[in-house]
Amino acid sequence: MLPDETIDRAADTLAKFRNNNAILDQYAVLIEDYKRLKSDYEEEREGRERYKQLARGQERKPFALVVVDGDGYIFDERFVKDGEEGGSRAAKQLNDTLKDSLRRKGLETCEVMVRMYANLTGLSKTLCKSGLSGAEKRSFSSFAAGFNRSYGLTDFIDAGELKENADFKLKAILHLYAENAQCKHIYFAACHDVGYVSDLIPFRGNRERFTLIRTPSLLFHKEFDRLGMNVEELPGVFRHVPLTYAYSTPQSKTSVTNISTSSKGNAVCSLYMRGNCRYGSGCKFSHVDSKTSSQNSTPSPPTVGTSTKNFASDWRHGSTHATNSNIECLPRKEYITDGFVAINADKDRLDAYLPALDPEANSSPPLNISRALSHVTAAENVAEQTAFMDMFAKELIVAIASVGRVIVASPSGFVTQIIRLGTLCLLAIHR
Repeated sequence: MLPDETIDRAADTLAKFRNNNAILDQYAVLIEDYKRLKSDYEEEREGRERYKQLARGQERKPFALVVVDGDGYIFDERFVKDGEEGGSRAAKQLNDTLKDSLRRKGLETCEVMVRMYANLTGLSKTLCKSGLSGAEKRSFSSFAAGFNRSYGLTDFIDAGELKENADFKLKAILHLYAENAQCKHIYFAACHDVGYVSDLIPFRGNRERFTLIRTPSLLFHKEFDRLGMNVEELPGVFRHVPLTYAYSTPQSKTSVTNISTSSKGNAVCSLYMRGNCRYGSGCKFSHVDSKTSSQNSTPSPPTVGTSTKNFASDWRHGSTHATNSNIECLPRKEYITDGFVAINADKDRLDAYLPALDPEANSSPPLNISRALSHVTAAENVAEQTAFMDMFAKELIVAIASVGRVIVASPSGFVTQIIRLGTLCLLAIHR
């Protein structure tokens, strides 16, 4: 049996061992915490290095984006008329003007990237009508080729012939680059279309990165002013006056084509039109294709004169500013031979011009129905009533045929007076 002293010493030794084990456990936990913190630190340091590299990459090649709706913002006439060479000079003028603007903003190190979207076919047709381009379907493509060839980041893109294709492409590229850190500034040249306002509203908080382009040839909608963004003009780049259409003038007789499909006046073979005429060339009727007949039945485009129409907005939305001068440019009736029709450059039929009525030729006093009724009712017998009604009927016919003016006391009483007059006429006839 161990003595009590030995047992007490053994108990003290066990307590020391247990205390040492607790310290070791705490030390083990401390080592694990240190390893975890070290791992977190390494991850944070790697993330920061990646951020620095990304930031350095973003600052390395900054650029400014220029988005242009080419259907509305048309280059100056001196560029458009020169085709491919004009496109090259237009790109240089645009690039130089934007470089000056970026220099004033402290962004002289930025490259200029131009994205211009337009319906090339429709724009070619519009410029042809204005006498600024050829009559080919894509006559403006030579200008676009010269524009694209001048600078590597300058593109004139054909968005297709659908109406809203250019709008769709422009909005997509705007949203793509608006969140790009390398894109330091965005020039937006489409402020003639109020539909773009909703696409710019989300960027009002970062309005210093945007500049709206104004041009005198197009209406700058006031909704864009409310965005609070910078507004600038690019002098010498876009047109300063609205685009105009050219109209035919009666300098020479309008070109017309005989509606008849044969010089001999023979009728068209209906069987040949359906593709099953068995007589061939021996048929006594004319064999004319429907397409050829349609083309021959319309006149050639009239010559272009000097009369013009204001082109207040871009060509896609047309113009509502019709003037009397446009009507006066219609061909005179004496210039159109019987059996012929006149058309314009779009192969639309043109009606003959009808001159305005001569005020002096229609200076006869207007007809007064109330006065005529008083004469009829005041007549003492049927003969007088009949005479007054005959005289009134003749005056009414002359008034309507010559001037078309019938004066009544009030519009609401016109129908009542006509009914009363008709009743008196029936009574007179019955008697």
